[in-house]
Amino acid sequence: MAPSTIIELIATLAFTAYFPLITFSFFKFRLARKQEQLELLEEKIRLTGEYNNFSFKESIEKEFPVSDYLLPLLFITLVTFLGMYLAFLGWNLFEKIDTVRSVLWSGSQFWESDPEIATEKRNVAVVAYAVLGSFISSAQYVYRRYATVDLTPGNFFSVGIRMMLSAIVALMLSHLFAGQADADTIIGGEMLLAIAFLTGVFPDRGFRLLMEKVKLFSNDGNSSAKNFSLESIEGMSQLHRIRLGELGIDNVQNLAQYDFPLLIIKTPFPMRTLLDWAAQAKLIMEFQDSYSQLHAAGIRSVLDFWDACKDNPERVKEISELTGINVLTLEINFKNISKDNSVILLKHFREHGDHIKLGKD
Repeated sequence: MAPSTIIELIATLAFTAYFPLITFSFFKFRLARKQEQLELLEEKIRLTGEYNNFSFKESIEKEFPVSDYLLPLLFITLVTFLGMYLAFLGWNLFEKIDTVRSVLWSGSQFWESDPEIATEKRNVAVVAYAVLGSFISSAQYVYRRYATVDLTPGNFFSVGIRMMLSAIVALMLSHLFAGQADADTIIGGEMLLAIAFLTGVFPDRGFRLLMEKVKLFSNDGNSSAKNFSLESIEGMSQLHRIRLGELGIDNVQNLAQYDFPLLIIKTPFPMRTLLDWAAQAKLIMEFQDSYSQLHAAGIRSVLDFWDACKDNPERVKEISELTGINVLTLEINFKNISKDNSVILLKHFREHGDHIKLGKD
């Protein structure tokens, strides 16, 4: 076996082992350390004579049963292995082997050097680069869940499905680009691989690009309904959006309407961060297309708008002159916000959040 092949095989196995190793570390170290901390707390609680029948150890074992992780871990390991095999050892799929071999090291030369089966090789390369991009994004996401002791079996199913989705979307995009009459002048091989990689990192954007390319499903502009992406929220990263997506929060409207105390309980993010995101989401939903004008004027959340207008009726006119938004629109929206109990709750959390306890570790 050639040294290059040995290196490629080792690389394939090393990448594939990432998720099993981090899961082992999660149970062996992170979860054990949290259990030790909670057991110390348990001893202090029992000194007061209360909760004598309560056990943090039993609660953790029920919350994180090892058996629940076996199937999702097998699934993500298999998906990762297939992707890494294509990236490092994909040349083994073809009988004819020339001087250009590895998909990862040779780029577009992997298929351009062999015109007879160029299409098949290009597709393998596109899928491999999409899985690589998705793996990098997924590895960061899983590590963050590991660090916050928030790693669940569903996380592995989620990232595995994202890898598969990324590969399929990237493949469809490559077919569309290659099917254009002047494709060679529009997009080259290296750019195609870059698009495939970025589709892996940002599958939602790749899917939107695919929708735009297929006119049958693209937005014809006749729909008045707005669907604001979570990308509109300042300070929210790709990893944050994935985590919120697990709660069914897929867009700004979902975030604005989600019960805020439950959001604090069900996510590992700081309360102040969630408060800022929810307040931004409510302002976007209230003003929709005018939100950018308010943001440019320094009003980035519904609480900022509340503070600016609550005790100063003339401020509405000043904001109108500064942003170009109709005075009546501002007055109506401020009245709606003032009567919105969910906004009042956000205001309460902002003022008293440091003293509010919701039972979260």
